[in-house]
Amino acid sequence: MATATAEVDGDVSAPPRVVSLAPHLTELAFQAGIEDSLVGVVEWSDWPPAARDLPRIGDAFRFDLETILRLRATHALAWLDGTPPQAISRLEQAGIEVVMIGIRRIDDIAIAIERLGALAGRPETAATRAEQFRQRLAGMRDGEQPDRSEIPVFYQVSARPLFTLGGRHVINDVFTLCGARNIFAGLDSAAAAIEIESVLAADPLAIIAGSDESSADPLERWRAFGQPRAVGCGNLLEVDPALLVRPTPRLLDGAQNLCRWLDEAVRQAEDPACRIAGD
Repeated sequence: MATATAEVDGDVSAPPRVVSLAPHLTELAFQAGIEDSLVGVVEWSDWPPAARDLPRIGDAFRFDLETILRLRATHALAWLDGTPPQAISRLEQAGIEVVMIGIRRIDDIAIAIERLGALAGRPETAATRAEQFRQRLAGMRDGEQPDRSEIPVFYQVSARPLFTLGGRHVINDVFTLCGARNIFAGLDSAAAAIEIESVLAADPLAIIAGSDESSADPLERWRAFGQPRAVGCGNLLEVDPALLVRPTPRLLDGAQNLCRWLDEAVRQAEDPACRIAGD
């Protein structure tokens, strides 16, 4: 773990000057109460609104090292499953300490908040926010029904190329909260390109697609194709990926919405062919 202070211009007591290399890490830094230490963030760092005013240092895969150095950054928050290794090497060669944050389970969100609080000397604030998250998560888990059958779900990151989320992504825990399972949880990666035939073979009962503000319908391909079973049953849902894919406390908001939809659209479907067996 990175130290709570860093040497800046010869002052060993100076707080760290931090850049965030992924939008969810920016959001977690604010959650940890260390936003005063953030000096730069990547594109799409849009939450909370105050993050939009911070200097941009590139996107999640390409960084402007000159800008980072000009901001006199001492630490960089990197995404374990997403930040390119070559980018990490360049930062380390420039003397910037890279703090790797990995979140593959929902419980890791609270741990990440605590780590970031310790990094910038705000452990009390971070501990409070982490505990609030843990309590809310525990409340949602208390409402789970362990004997209900799992709904096979396909999550679409993008339509062309067809991308999904694999076993290393936190979304698998989100689906578990809702009594569902990711049909591609067996992929040993956070995200991967797949063939449409693989989706058809798995025959999910629900398809969920991340949607941005563009006018394109991310589910149009499936409606036109007419398969798999989710299409015939009308179990197609567009979601805000920031609430369901980004591993931050807001993920529980997205989980609540998803669980409600799965219960109403799938578990209570009038057509038996559109319900999961055993429910």
